Amino acid sequence: ARDITIAGALTEAKGDRTKTPSQQDDKDFFLHLKEKRDDGIIVRGAKLMICGVAAASEIFVIPGTAYKEEDSDCAVAFVIPRDTEGLTIIETRHPSDDRDAEDGFDNPVTEGGITQAYLFFEDVFVPNERVFMCGEHKYTGSNIGYFVMPYRAAIGGCVAGQGDIKIGSAILTARTNGLKSKIFKDKLVQMNINNETTYAVGIASAARGKKHESGAWMCDPLLSNVNKVHVATLPYNTSVIAQDIAGGIAETGCMPSYKDFTSEKHGHLIQKYMRAKHSAESRARAARLVEWCTLGGGVPGCMHGGGSPDGAKLFIKAYSELEKKVDIAKKLAGITEEIPEP
Repeated sequence: ARDITIAGALTEAKGDRTKTPSQQDDKDFFLHLKEKRDDGIIVRGAKLMICGVAAASEIFVIPGTAYKEEDSDCAVAFVIPRDTEGLTIIETRHPSDDRDAEDGFDNPVTEGGITQAYLFFEDVFVPNERVFMCGEHKYTGSNIGYFVMPYRAAIGGCVAGQGDIKIGSAILTARTNGLKSKIFKDKLVQMNINNETTYAVGIASAARGKKHESGAWMCDPLLSNVNKVHVATLPYNTSVIAQDIAGGIAETGCMPSYKDFTSEKHGHLIQKYMRAKHSAESRARAARLVEWCTLGGGVPGCMHGGGSPDGAKLFIKAYSELEKKVDIAKKLAGITEEIPEP
């Protein structure tokens, strides 16, 4: 048995957003089939902003959107090893990434890490046994839905966990200043409401899901997309409250570096004037953690991670069953007359 880690590659370069793949001035803006052979396929194009690639054993490539027949050459899905010939992987930047290599509290979280990349496919060969879709454009729409439903359910827990860190680090910063957490009780309650909302909707989406005939579990499409919209809004409010509680030392980033903090020449002055009720170092570490999870490298992709909120709203519109709700209202109101949409 192998312990296989997989990175999912969906997002296309897209090019001119007003044009379909076949209308682009460069066909490579959308990953596409270049050649079909007896033993496999040749693909060309790119996948951008892909998470987890450096830590993955295999890369699972799927179509980035629903395609029509004229763009059926973009309807390709396959799995390839990360070191496949012709695949170039460019690791991307993230906020405060220079601090990852530094010692001390300027890099507050050293466990784990972030990996995101651009993937360039320059005539990559994929053997037939690793190809799952090749030209079947009519399935690309449902394929996207199958991908985003579990993703948008799970991110509710992801941002809730981040929110717990925001709460804890904000309280710690306040305490190092000598302030009791009860001063901020209403704000802390709101932060918890935000966290538990996305967490609960994510769980509900999974619990109300159904088993697909393939054996895979499909989360509820309506709730998973409702969760995506909440994830695109509530964590930002949680971050603002955390910064409000922690104060300027955390929100503005206006704090000396760890190197200056420990300097033989002037470190004692920094530590003297940064000390509050508790030590200067504890205060600095708590504030840096607030900064990290609200402004820096710890900020998750809330707005567009897992797709845009506007895209999620299209799913919500499709699954909202508005006419069913109109019929319920008519029955309760005792209306027998037909009242169609104008």
